[in-house]
Amino acid sequence: GGAVQEPTPHRADPSAGESAAGRRLGAYLAMSAFLFLVLAGCGFDPARSPVRTALVLTWPVALLAFVVTGRASAIVTYLLGGGLALRLAGLPGGGGSDVLAATNEAIATLLAGGNPYDHFYAATRPAGSPFPYPPVQLLIHLPGHLVAGLDGVQVTELAFAAVVMILFAGLARRISWTAGLPALAIYAGALDLVNLTVDGSNDTSAGAVLLVAVLAFAWAWEHGWADRQLVVAGVTAALALGTKQSTLLVILVLAIALWQVAGRRATLRYVGSVLLVLALVSLPFLAMGPLVYLRGLVSFAAVHEDVYGWNIWVLARSLGWPVADVGPALVIELSLTAAALIVAAIHRYRDVAAATAAGILVTLVPLLTARWTTYAYFAMVAPVALAVPLLRSRHRRFIATSSAAADRGVVPAPEEGDPRA
Repeated sequence: GGAVQEPTPHRADPSAGESAAGRRLGAYLAMSAFLFLVLAGCGFDPARSPVRTALVLTWPVALLAFVVTGRASAIVTYLLGGGLALRLAGLPGGGGSDVLAATNEAIATLLAGGNPYDHFYAATRPAGSPFPYPPVQLLIHLPGHLVAGLDGVQVTELAFAAVVMILFAGLARRISWTAGLPALAIYAGALDLVNLTVDGSNDTSAGAVLLVAVLAFAWAWEHGWADRQLVVAGVTAALALGTKQSTLLVILVLAIALWQVAGRRATLRYVGSVLLVLALVSLPFLAMGPLVYLRGLVSFAAVHEDVYGWNIWVLARSLGWPVADVGPALVIELSLTAAALIVAAIHRYRDVAAATAAGILVTLVPLLTARWTTYAYFAMVAPVALAVPLLRSRHRRFIATSSAAADRGVVPAPEEGDPRA
């Protein structure tokens, strides 16, 4: 007659609550946000065709399909289709940016045996401007160029926008409908982001590659910084840096967080993977002319000297306040960026969401304090910013699942200071 031991209660898997209530909340938030964005429009409306009207008319059909079936696939299909339709309506791209035209000319120059970093560009405004982008920019647009020239290069940006939307749909399903579906809706329907997909700029692709790099970093974090995951994270970070230099500060803050939670060896493996990939893609261009190549990569800093875009100097000018000249403004920009980076370096990071948010904030400092800041730059920041709530939900789900497994005696619970916690 021994005493009967009561079974140890298990902690609920957080995904269980997401399956019903979270899915409904995420669906309603996403559909509301998307309808508002489509109705709001923007200055450049790529949907002067019937696309926007069709999306408004089919909106209640998609919502009714969700209410009747309870399946999030009805919402995901509508948002994906709507986001692609809005962008397709703006093709062929004819926006104000000359970046993709220059990229197309750079690829043609390279295929003809020339050096894209030592070439007089006819497609830039003004003609003869340097090509300031790293080699991966050429690689990711090469397939589109081979298929359809400049049109193919422009469609490549649309393909990367589709990648972002598919990633958000997948993350919503695996992590949190509540966080994921609104992120998908905002990215799909924000007509400024739609415009930036088809206006000739390249920040949509840069944002997509940076998002992949952040997700790979989160994957490595959750796997305790195993070698394979760290190498994958480093390779994707290198691809982001090789696509556009402005991704550097996010990658740098992630490396700082890695040093804090996993130490020197893991950080060296991550940074070493980044440097190795960048060296490999740079070798052909270094062989063509190292000084020309390096000068091209830093030329972006001196391309624009006028006051333009979304920054403090445009605001100051509009208010009648003094605007700093080029030299003093650069000193202010670099000083504030260095200060923000120091603050980010001394902060202690508990999860990838916090590190990613810090990287975004540091990135915004030079964007908002430069004299020239086209709003296209924010297409690089947007997908990563929208992913932060998903990264936080993913971390909370990981900790809760690990704790539940520890209750069952399957694995030890994460302890204070454990990099996974």
